[in-house]
Amino acid sequence: MTAKPEDQGPTIAQLVRESFYRLFADEAIPLAGNIAFRTVFSVFPFLIFLTALAGFFGNDNLAEGVVTFLLSVAPARLVEPLVPEIRSILTVPRSGLLSISALITIWSAMGGVDSVRVGLNRAYDIRETRSVWWLYFQNVLFVIGSAIFLLVFALLIVFAPIMIQLAETYAPALKGHFVTIEQLRYPIGITLLTLGVLFCHRVLPAKSLNVLEVLPGVVITVVAWVVMSSAFSIYLVNFNTFASTYASLSGVFAAMFFVYLAALVLILGGEVNRVLEVRRIMRMQRFKGEDADV
Repeated sequence: MTAKPEDQGPTIAQLVRESFYRLFADEAIPLAGNIAFRTVFSVFPFLIFLTALAGFFGNDNLAEGVVTFLLSVAPARLVEPLVPEIRSILTVPRSGLLSISALITIWSAMGGVDSVRVGLNRAYDIRETRSVWWLYFQNVLFVIGSAIFLLVFALLIVFAPIMIQLAETYAPALKGHFVTIEQLRYPIGITLLTLGVLFCHRVLPAKSLNVLEVLPGVVITVVAWVVMSSAFSIYLVNFNTFASTYASLSGVFAAMFFVYLAALVLILGGEVNRVLEVRRIMRMQRFKGEDADV
């Protein structure tokens, strides 16, 4: 039986048109603004919490290691204005502020996490049914889990060069087969980014979604972020108007604008997944109808 055109799935143009239509219909623009403000607002409390947690575990250099790695992956022109303030936070011992910084971080990040949750729920046409207390608890786990994950990753950064050096010492014949952290910097960064986006799509919406259901939107989001990072870096180098408009605050506003665009792309990934899901459901219903007619 010859497949009908409508049975072959949406074309790229149809997918893009429907996804962007849903993006505006779900009021993603103000939601992205909320996410951007809350994200930038919570960055420094989160770094304080991260350094305090690292000190609590007995190694103050862990937080600096992971932040240094993340800064090396991020667009240089975008993070340069923020680096001095970030360094000042990382170099101040804050182990005694663990509880206070944790409360500030959770409070400031809660709005951003909730905005991402609302955006993804709208993208997937899901109504929130979970209790407020469970959502608060999820926010706490989200922040603490992210910090612990980054510290574990920092341990790998610290111990990987040591393991490579030991291998080169005791197995010099294999020296040419080893790669360094520097060589893996961008692949590791993209992998972390992909895992983070996948985690958001799996955990935050009020519906259990499997990996295959969310994977198209996750891939689109990560690819768009990588392209957008390069394009935004080129813009800041050659056509930067933030400096003339916002003066000494240009770095902060440039970072906030970039996060705003990134939040829009994150929600767009959910919209793409929902369009594909609706098409898939309609196709299955149409096939069932045809089978019933036969």
